[in-house]
Amino acid sequence: MIKLKDILLEDRKFLRDRKGYLIGILDTEKNGKQTFRGPNGKFLGWYDPSLDITREHTGTVVGKGNVLTSLIIVYK
Repeated sequence: MIKLKDILLEDRKFLRDRKGYLIGILDTEKNGKQTFRGPNGKFLGWYDPSLDITREHTGTVVGKGNVLTSLIIVYK
């Protein structure tokens, strides 16, 4: 079954640390909006290119520009 999110998705990147462990998933939609998920799939935040701001999952602005990678959670 195809989901609407899959149709809108332009690109998906899997971010890994130097040992190869998955640290995040970055999805880019066709409109340029990016969403960021942790390695467990938990939604961490998004970047809105029309406003040029990044928000965390609660909607709080975390920075101007695309700073999604600042939301990476380090698991030990």
